[in-house]
Amino acid sequence: MGNLESINKVEQSEDVFGQYIEKGEKEAVNLMKERFDNNPDERNRLDFHNAQHTNDIIRRTKNILSALEKIGFASWHDIEIGTLAAAFHDTTQKWEESIIQDGPLSKIIRKRFTGENENTSAEEAVAFMEKSNQEVRQEIFSLKDINMAREAIIATIPGFNLELKTVVQPNLNGHSSFIARALALADLGAAGMDGPKVFCREGDAVFREENLDIMDKLKNLNALSDKEREYLRERMLNWTRSQSRFASGRKALLETELQGMPESARNEIKKLFKEFDRSIEATEKSAEKRQFFSFEELVCDMGYKI
Repeated sequence: MGNLESINKVEQSEDVFGQYIEKGEKEAVNLMKERFDNNPDERNRLDFHNAQHTNDIIRRTKNILSALEKIGFASWHDIEIGTLAAAFHDTTQKWEESIIQDGPLSKIIRKRFTGENENTSAEEAVAFMEKSNQEVRQEIFSLKDINMAREAIIATIPGFNLELKTVVQPNLNGHSSFIARALALADLGAAGMDGPKVFCREGDAVFREENLDIMDKLKNLNALSDKEREYLRERMLNWTRSQSRFASGRKALLETELQGMPESARNEIKKLFKEFDRSIEATEKSAEKRQFFSFEELVCDMGYKI
């Protein structure tokens, strides 16, 4: 009888844990919608850092951790903590305008508070977990769970590799937990995991989100001089050309980013990153095609609504 009671308590505890993971996931996605998808301020309605991106990262993180679960390297509990961390990883997006002189012209870029955003997002995840423990007056989330979620989100702080022309994550290293690795790899994983359609969509969305002046200028196309049109056109084309280098850099770094993990785990993750070549080819073709577009055609193809 004692064993049965113990089993029932474990099952009930897992049920509550699963319910709160689901609650946290929904809460985080709703925060993204409220703050960035449906924000009344147009400049805070973000094209990339929004609910769709969050859902994509949740999916990719789950796929990586589920692959590790199949070989006994991760548990259901780990997948759930990874899911919660993925849900909260971008809930804070503070930024300011940055005016950059670009020859005789200038551009206005969205300068993110890199590091601060990820740390604050991590603390929002921690706050949810601690509040959940208080609600049910029991330890749904252990201190280990809380620290794992925090570490995973902080691992997504971006940097840039000038040699490879791609985004890197300096906090990701050989000592990082596999949950942190899963989230970090998922966050930059479109080119390798999802392929051309998602990778190209994400790339255009990042460009629209970062280039504040273009968003403003396109509200009145007729007021643009030929010189301004050509300047904006070159920025869009240069960005498109950069995307194949971004994907190539991510491909080159994968082995390094998996260092410290057992070979079986590395092999399972690498199986999920099989779309790099297709993504690289697609972005090269897009760059070639777009150079022959009219200004209006290029603007529309980049996802702007005019």
